Amino acid sequence: MYQYIDTQQALTDFVAQIRSCEWIVIDTEFIREKTYYPQLCLIQIAAGEHMACIDPIAIEDLSELDVIFHDPKVVKVFHAAQQDLEILYYRSGKVPAPIFDTQPAASILGVGEQIGYAGLVENLLGVSLAKAESRTDWSKRPLSKAQLEYAIDDVRYLQQLYPVILEKLKEGGRTNWPSRDFDRLTNSDTYQLNSRTRWQKVKGLQNLNRQQLSILRELAAWREEEAAKRNRPRRWIVADEILVDLARLQPSDLDGVQAIRGLNSDQAKRYAEIWFDCMIAGREAPESEWPEMKRRMKPSLDIDILADLLMVVIRLEAEKQGITVSAIASKKQVVTMLQEGRSTLSDDWRGELVNEAIASVREQQSVLTVIDGKAQLLTNS
Repeated sequence: MYQYIDTQQALTDFVAQIRSCEWIVIDTEFIREKTYYPQLCLIQIAAGEHMACIDPIAIEDLSELDVIFHDPKVVKVFHAAQQDLEILYYRSGKVPAPIFDTQPAASILGVGEQIGYAGLVENLLGVSLAKAESRTDWSKRPLSKAQLEYAIDDVRYLQQLYPVILEKLKEGGRTNWPSRDFDRLTNSDTYQLNSRTRWQKVKGLQNLNRQQLSILRELAAWREEEAAKRNRPRRWIVADEILVDLARLQPSDLDGVQAIRGLNSDQAKRYAEIWFDCMIAGREAPESEWPEMKRRMKPSLDIDILADLLMVVIRLEAEKQGITVSAIASKKQVVTMLQEGRSTLSDDWRGELVNEAIASVREQQSVLTVIDGKAQLLTNS
């Protein structure tokens, strides 16, 4: 059974019930189609026999939850935690910690790469979850019994998964492997607004030169700050393709702005002067500070062949560990490593698995060979 909590007193009582737990399971439901910041609509928590759907729309003060969310002695368990942590960070200004995220942990166990919650539940618990409410507008009230059952299932079974995954990690000596992933997720920098780097995610910028990219950076930074200030989606302020056209064409008057395809008259009149200032700022920025696209270089034949060879080394290690190759690295990542002249793939658990073998092959201390029809890595004698 679970509670639906929509009063301050019920929340106080629930927090008191779960306060002594060493770990709790958390999930959230939210919408962000019409806002810049996600709108928190429901918080689901499971802690032992206590389960609840907490209504943040009905309850004005959720600060009692922060006592648990930020208690260093209580592990907070999520699946695919980043969006949940982002919305909880926006609410309180702090990221819940410590955490355990079952998605990266599952990839370490070889249970798929970026596996979804339903797939993980079916894989490890043999339970098929209903999907009927996956497109629910969680901001509408009242929520139906079916919606609440769907929501509580997100923590009901996660509470069963956590000890199973933890035990499997312990059995394989992999308990600390996902710690680097968890550190990134609980770092508040992960969720900070950085308007000056937003230009990199604007669609259609590939054909702009460096000066045009400098202008796009100013325009995209302005849009990001405007969207955040007004709490509206970026596309509602101005679409990506219009920012790109402004940076490329650099109109000097209102007529030139209004001639841009897809831009309505109200937008042009409202923002034209701001856009002119952005264009000036972008053009007048020192050339040494103009952005530059990191264009992916086609690997040379030698690098391409070596990358294929190292992928065999990685595959052998993945098979030995019982995990997918993609959980460790892709060929693109190996090519990038070689192009950048690096000797190691990464400095987390993935690198710990393969860096030594990669170095051994590159230094000719080990060779790949075929024995009885199977590829093997042998040390040179």
